Amino acid sequence: MTGKRILVTGAGGFIGTHLLDRLAGEVEVGEIAVVIRGKGLSALARVMCKIQIIEADILDYQRLSNEISKFYPDMIFHLAGTRPRSRSWGAIQQAYQTNLTGTMNLLRSVQEIPCQSIVLVGSTAEYGRGSAPYQESQPLQPSDPYGASKAAATTLAVLTYQLFNYPVIVLRPTLVYGPGQNDDCFMSQLIRSLLSGRHFSMTGGEQYRDFIYVSDVVEALWHAANNPRALGEIFNIGSGKSYPLREVARMIADFIGQPDDLLKIGALPYNKEEQFAYCVDINRAKQVLNWQPKIMLREGIKATVDWFRRQHLKNF
Repeated sequence: MTGKRILVTGAGGFIGTHLLDRLAGEVEVGEIAVVIRGKGLSALARVMCKIQIIEADILDYQRLSNEISKFYPDMIFHLAGTRPRSRSWGAIQQAYQTNLTGTMNLLRSVQEIPCQSIVLVGSTAEYGRGSAPYQESQPLQPSDPYGASKAAATTLAVLTYQLFNYPVIVLRPTLVYGPGQNDDCFMSQLIRSLLSGRHFSMTGGEQYRDFIYVSDVVEALWHAANNPRALGEIFNIGSGKSYPLREVARMIADFIGQPDDLLKIGALPYNKEEQFAYCVDINRAKQVLNWQPKIMLREGIKATVDWFRRQHLKNF
């Protein structure tokens, strides 16, 4: 089989499964291998016949290095990570072990492999308490273990580019949504509640958020991996627009066909730690990657609601 050899970590996750679908239909792609722990294999059922499974933990450097050396990838997409929700010492340890040590193990594993590109998925949580719209050059002020660990991983990745000329690229997506998204997200929880006719309690919804549809993130990953100008750079990936959560909630209720009174807006207090203004400047991605989002919020929400509706009907 000819074509590029692609390695993906975190392939069983939300973005990872969509990326695999995209890669499976790409004529430039030859072989695909995924690094995944056994419990994530079920998420790959629909594409497993097309990919090579490497059952390994990114925290196991020796096994990871051996397996990657055997596959010898041309491109790597590093999506594996964890997002603990608490601010405890346990959460700090978990976040740094997976997001920083896991990234270091991956980068060490390709020391002798002349990869074309290594694309890492960072997070806008790295900006934390910084002023919006976030720009790639502004100082990082992470406010939780996840953001801090992602910022550390980004710093490490850029350092490997500076010291060893590693072909790393970091993308920082905003709030990614779409079919198959995780159940612990605002949008998926809201959709599931309204489809079941249950009330949904939320804050006053005055927080502004920048949502990006998952297929747009996947396209950004592919654009970055194939652009030599992107090497060593960091890019924000978002819609470039932000919306108040109460408006997003009402939009979802409208698509589902439920009355607004199922939305208990203001029933919950605001989190004193959260950012009220949350959006990114995507000009660098537009200029360097020749990328821009194609799916606007209403279109993306409709597609997401339709997917969740089909899943909901399957359960009855």
